[in-house]
Amino acid sequence: MGLEFIHRVIKTSLVLAVLGFLFVTVYYDFRFGSGILAGAVWGCLNLLFLANLITEVFSPGREVRKGRVILIAVVKFPLLYAAGYLLLRIRYLPAESLVAGFTLLFVVMFLKAMGRWVLSLDANKKAKADSADRPGGPDAGRSGPV
Repeated sequence: MGLEFIHRVIKTSLVLAVLGFLFVTVYYDFRFGSGILAGAVWGCLNLLFLANLITEVFSPGREVRKGRVILIAVVKFPLLYAAGYLLLRIRYLPAESLVAGFTLLFVVMFLKAMGRWVLSLDANKKAKADSADRPGGPDAGRSGPV
């Protein structure tokens, strides 16, 4: 799982957050729906900055660009966290909705990872079944039980 996994998680989370915002706004409350959307956007930005920071610092075969690392760190830590603090402090959006939106990112990540794991199990079973059906498969040349 590389950066493409993180980018797919972010895109899926944002789509689900927009859908959740629409449904919650129509059927419950605008402020609660906005909180879900704001929490999800905050979480996605946090993950994106974290992925960029780690990529910049730990990329093999590439020199660390200190200016870019400092820029990412300055935007991520004080500015993004101050925005999160303000979202909680102004109390316009319910804290529960912000937490629900932020948690959506982890739910999507877990489900995508489980999907990849299940699909890899199916691929392994299929590969074993295909090799067992072919002449000269894994049990070729054996006689009797092992």
